[in-house]
Amino acid sequence: MQLKSLSLLVIILSLLTLSGCAQPKIIIKDDISIGSLGNKAAIIIEDIRPQDDKEFTTGSMLLFKDNYGIWTLGDKMFTPTTLELLKNYINSETSKWKKQPKSIKVKLKRLKFEANHQATMLAATSTQLGPLGIAIAEGMHGKKFELKYDKTRPYILGFIDADVYMTFNNRKTKKKSLSVYKAENFASHMDVNGRIRAATNTIKSLYSSFSKSLK
Repeated sequence: MQLKSLSLLVIILSLLTLSGCAQPKIIIKDDISIGSLGNKAAIIIEDIRPQDDKEFTTGSMLLFKDNYGIWTLGDKMFTPTTLELLKNYINSETSKWKKQPKSIKVKLKRLKFEANHQATMLAATSTQLGPLGIAIAEGMHGKKFELKYDKTRPYILGFIDADVYMTFNNRKTKKKSLSVYKAENFASHMDVNGRIRAATNTIKSLYSSFSKSLK
């Protein structure tokens, strides 16, 4: 009976804490459009991601679930959408190249942005449970994230895995397989503005690194 009561209390506390921190749209200012005016490359994105990467979800409220306290922000939570913004960044970067590609095809295997609130939620709901940190995310995605951030505080994690095919006017083709990961902390699961800032910085730094890696 005591175990059931404790589990119920944890669920209620989790629901209460998350109810006060709904996620508004994350508007990314278009500060890169000028740099892409000279680029005439056709950019095609073949999206073969799992559906879970694309949609906004708030994860599980059950403490024993792997996705407890982990939000997937989803494509449409960002304005422009994640795919529109990715095209903008690729356009902007390749427009600076001396030899610009005629076409760019991005085979998008993974692209996901997560808000991980586990650390502070666990601290708030139980004094006997320490933060799970990055371990669950690494287990879910099967990769080690070598990133510099505080694992005892909530954070935004963004990652992209893609194969890129570029064709040039001389008919030469170039293929690159790229994986890029970025993360940034914010203060707490109730810090809506901090979460928005961290998500904005994460998507910008992720796309900037990805597009620069195309060369």
